[in-house]
Amino acid sequence: MEQLVTQTATTKDPAVLSLKPKKKTRKAVTPFLAIAGALFIGIAAIGVHTRNQSTTAIQHRSNEAARVLVKVVHPITSTGLIQLQLPGQTMPYTDSPIVAQTSGYLKNWYFDIGAQVKAGDVLAEIDTPEVDQELAQAQAQLKVAEAARDLAEVTYQRYQNLFKNNVIAAQDYDTAADNYAGDQGTVIADQANVSRLQALEAFKVVRAPFDGVVTARNTDIGAYVPAGSGTQLFRIASTSRLRVYVTVPQAFSTLIKVGGQAQLTVDQFPGRKLPAHIVATAGAINPTAKRLLTELEVPNPTGELLSGSYVQMTLDIPIDSRGVIIPAATLLFPSGKPAIAIVKPNSTVEIRNINITHDLGTRLQVSGDLSEADQLIINPSPSLVNGSLVTVVNPASTSNKGT
Repeated sequence: MEQLVTQTATTKDPAVLSLKPKKKTRKAVTPFLAIAGALFIGIAAIGVHTRNQSTTAIQHRSNEAARVLVKVVHPITSTGLIQLQLPGQTMPYTDSPIVAQTSGYLKNWYFDIGAQVKAGDVLAEIDTPEVDQELAQAQAQLKVAEAARDLAEVTYQRYQNLFKNNVIAAQDYDTAADNYAGDQGTVIADQANVSRLQALEAFKVVRAPFDGVVTARNTDIGAYVPAGSGTQLFRIASTSRLRVYVTVPQAFSTLIKVGGQAQLTVDQFPGRKLPAHIVATAGAINPTAKRLLTELEVPNPTGELLSGSYVQMTLDIPIDSRGVIIPAATLLFPSGKPAIAIVKPNSTVEIRNINITHDLGTRLQVSGDLSEADQLIINPSPSLVNGSLVTVVNPASTSNKGT
């Protein structure tokens, strides 16, 4: 009994009792820590997920920004005929300066610039007093020479009869024959001089050498006109037909044929196409420009097309109908061989090799695995490789605009 009381008293000891609440407190803290840890893990997970999403978005935006912006065009099937466009300038079929062949002073002129003239029309008259006097003197000298020749002829005939009858010596007869021959030569020379001066007199009247239009008048009444100086009085151009010279690239030189057809367009007549045809080629490639000089003729019966006009010539050139036509601006040379960059439906790039059949200047006729549905990149970057991502910024169009 005494022992039991002692134990009870011992249990009620304050030191012992103070330990019991501590056990209850530890049991309450444990769930709080668990909840806090769970919240921390959840917040961390959310942070990681958000960061992953942000990183993915940034990577996506970076990938989109890294895409190359390109313009594309469709190839076209070759039709066997190309139209080569080349610049040119119209020239008169005949263009001639009119100069004086006799010296004098301009007396009159009858046609000004822009006037239509016919062959033989009088353009001007020249007053030539010096030539007139020279002609009069030459004509008088010719008469003197003719008189001397006539006397020598009579003497020669007389001496001939006397010589036959042995009245005169052979030396006298030979002298008479020699004098007669010399006087004949003098007459011929004087006649030539008179003819020369008469020709100069004829040049007093300046005439048109062919039908055409007066394009220049460089003299006026009273002006001194020196013969043989090359001074241009008028200039006449024949414009019923016009010449146009173009330089054809060497790649087309073997395709240019005399008689080939062409069309001419000029700014003065928008929408109109005038016919032309090839009449000649230089027959040699210019060693500097590597081009073939080609002459075309354009009918111009009404004269509405002015000479000297800048024009655009379109030559119809037959070629092989196989293959397709692409712009030259789509070419790539990734390994020294011609290739093109094609945009596939998934916006990736495919580098495809091609063979150039004809160099058409700004366009190329090529053979290879190409169709009109393919999208060719214009001015492709050399950095493009198979699989590169690109963004097309224009709707694709065919490559035959203006063909």
